[in-house]
This record gives sequence, C-alpha cells and structure tokens, in this order.
Amino acid sequence: MKRFTVSAILIFSLIFSLSAQEGYDIKIKLDGGPKDKMVYLAHFFGYNQYIKVDSTMQQDGVYHFKGEEPLKGGIYLIVLNPSKYYDFIVSGGEPQFSMAADTVNFVKSVSFTGSPENEILFGYRKFLSSMNDKASAINASIKADDPNASTLKREKMMELQEEVANYIDKTTTDNEGTFAAKVIAANKEIEVPKEIPLNADGTKDSTFAFRYYKAHYWDNIDFSDPRNLRTPFFLSKLEKYFKDLVYQVQDSIITNADHVITLSKQDPEMYRYVLWWVTNKYENSEIVGLDGVFVHLAEEYYLKDADWLDDEQRKKFQDRVKILKPLRTGEVFPRLLVYDLEGNARTVQDSKGKYTIVYFYSPDCGHCKDAAPELVEYNAKAKEKGIVIYNVSVDYETEKLKEFIDKYKTGDMLNLWDKGHHYYFRENYDVYATPTSFILDSEKRIIGKRIPIEEFDRFIEFHEKQMARKSQTK
Repeated sequence: MKRFTVSAILIFSLIFSLSAQEGYDIKIKLDGGPKDKMVYLAHFFGYNQYIKVDSTMQQDGVYHFKGEEPLKGGIYLIVLNPSKYYDFIVSGGEPQFSMAADTVNFVKSVSFTGSPENEILFGYRKFLSSMNDKASAINASIKADDPNASTLKREKMMELQEEVANYIDKTTTDNEGTFAAKVIAANKEIEVPKEIPLNADGTKDSTFAFRYYKAHYWDNIDFSDPRNLRTPFFLSKLEKYFKDLVYQVQDSIITNADHVITLSKQDPEMYRYVLWWVTNKYENSEIVGLDGVFVHLAEEYYLKDADWLDDEQRKKFQDRVKILKPLRTGEVFPRLLVYDLEGNARTVQDSKGKYTIVYFYSPDCGHCKDAAPELVEYNAKAKEKGIVIYNVSVDYETEKLKEFIDKYKTGDMLNLWDKGHHYYFRENYDVYATPTSFILDSEKRIIGKRIPIEEFDRFIEFHEKQMARKSQTK
C-alpha cells in the first residue's frame, strides 16, 4: 500500500538551507583515531540520525575540517565509523577552534582552544562523570546486610541529585544565552512539587503530578533557537510528548499539536520542522479516527501561513483536504449511488443494517482475491448480527465482475459497481489501494476505515464499548 506523504516536501529545505556568512575551521587531534582512513564531520538531525557535512583524513596527527560556508549551530560529531563517533558543540559563533582528546576516555581527556561553549558543555559532562563515580562509591560502601542500607543509599543519592541540580542551575545562570547552557538546561528533568493539592472532597489530586509535568514539559526548550533541531534530544522530547503525554484521540492531539506548533513559531526553521514532524506522524496514522488531525493541520497552517510552499505544493494540500475532509471519522458517509448486476440502484443510505461495511475492491487485485473467501465467510455470520456489506467494485468491466463473483462465491452479498461512471474512487472515497473498507453506524456515520476483515468484529465491539462508556459519563 502506497503511503501518502504530502508533508515530505518540507524536510529537505530544512536540512540543506544555509546562509552566506563566515566559513568554518575546526582542527581535531584525536589519539587513537584512524591514520589512513577517511573520517566525517556530521551533525544530528531528527530520528537520531546524523547528516554528513565534511570529510578528511589525518595529517600530521590532526583532522582538519574547513569550509567556506558556515556551519549551522548544533551538536556535531566526528564519525570514525557508524558505531563510533564523538560529539561536541558548534555554536555558530565560534567558526574557528581546535579540540584534543583520546578515544579511550573522550569526555575526561577532551580539551578545547577557542571554544568557550564546549568548555561549558564538557565541564558539565565531566561533572556528571564525577557524580557517577561518587554514586558507584556509595553503592560499594554500603553493605547489603545493613538493615539501614536502603535508607542510607536513598539519602546519599538524593544528596547527589541535589548537587547535580544546583550545578545545572548555577551553570545555566552563569552562562545564560550560550547554546551550551541551553543544551544543559534541555536535559534537566522537570521537578514536580512534592506537596499535592487536595480535591474539593479532601482527597489528594491523583492527576496533579501528570498535569504539572505536562504543563512544564517544554520549560527548558528554547523554541526560538533552531540549533536545537541539530541535537539528539529535541526530537526525542517531541516523540515522548506525543507518545506519553498526549491522549491519542483526535481532539486531544489537535489541541496539543496547536500548542507545540504555536511555541515553534518563534523561529521559522523550528516552525517548519515541528509542523512537518507532527503532520508526518498523523497524516497516515494506523490509529483509527485520527484523519481529522491532518485536515486540521493543513487548513490551519499549510493553507494559511506556509509561505515556503509554491503553488503546486499548496495545491497538493488543497487536493488532499478536499478528499479527506468529508471522509473523517464521525462524518456521515458521502452519498454513494451504485448498481447491482440486475441494474437496481443502491445507496448506502438505503441500508437497514445496525452497521454497514462498504468494501471497495478490484476484480484484478491480488489482495482482493486472497481476501475474498474470508469476506464471504464473514458475510454469512454478519447477517445474523445486523451487519450489511456493500461489496463495491472500483472497476467498470462487468465481465470481470461476474467472473469474480462466480469464482469466489460472493453472490450472497450485495455485489455492486458504478454503472453510471459517477465516481473516481481515489478522489471521492480515498481508495488509493484495494481493498479499502469503511465501517458505518446505523446513522451512516463513519466509525472506522481501512479495517482488515479479521478485525471487523473486534473493532465494532470496541466501538460499542466506547459508546457505552460515553453514555455512562453523561
């Protein structure tokens, strides 16, 4: 099945657009690095992958990266091989600097000349390393058979955590405005107040910690600084937010997407990336009922203020919205006038079923042929449950349709076709691959689409439980 990715038109311009400024000159002395093999300069960008920007070989013990174009700020790497690389900051304000380290213990050995930003970052990393050493010493010093071992360990670890928190606060305050301080702050955990407020009935608010954490989740991310895009942490925070903190239903996703996209509007590059990422995540989500998310993003952002789109790109969004908008979950299924082989007109609105399944297929489709026996078997059981199946061919050759019906014994269900050639099914019903199914309730509202046959009953049962739960909460 071909995936539609209209938002992919964004990402390449984000990666490769550079402005004409001063170039870069970075010298790296790395003891233990290969002497006769090419190494690469790269940076992080989305999905924890890195983009190569330069390459060189060791000369006189030094890897020298130099270019006329400036490097966009971010976390960069010297890559020895796909599994071995060492990272450092390129702030964008330090075009020329040098670094010396060894591959045995990079963090402890590294030093910089001409890069205060890296001195700040690696001062922090070296501090964390010392804290890990202290934690190991604490674990080793407390005997397991000591009845107070757990309490002692917890108290000492809390002291270390407080020391780390104080170091981060002081470092970020003392170096406010530097990219290094922003990187350090971005990795700081949100501290939820220990005192939990009470509900009106005097009980503790069990949702407080979650709500507080979510409300302050983005506190330490500077959305006005696009250098965050070229780090390993920004995307992971974005993914965690939508995976762990956003309820995966349409309204919740739209509300939270609007919140993050609005934050990202502080910088054009951040805005384009965040909008692209959210759109890419939800435009063809496997979760049923989220099709309205793409429609909302397209109408609210791409078709309003996406000034980077040209006319052709904008039209792609317009066309996609035109197709999807009437087919969103919860909408009444668009009128479908088709005919059986006796020439009788049928519309979905005529169906008396408790549920109606509109099943689009092609007599020439291999997947449709494979699924036909299963559909016939399901149809026999579905009738007893008040489920009606409209088996709609998207092809116009009646001979092929008759052959399919005879071969796969589908004659006991409604076998239909577009006798009047009223529809282009790809545009009218988003049938970009066959088979494609829509499940409708008794009011002909769409409750599910592209559900496989083996999941029809389970999906309907799930829908009924959801409806029962909603009615109980009213």
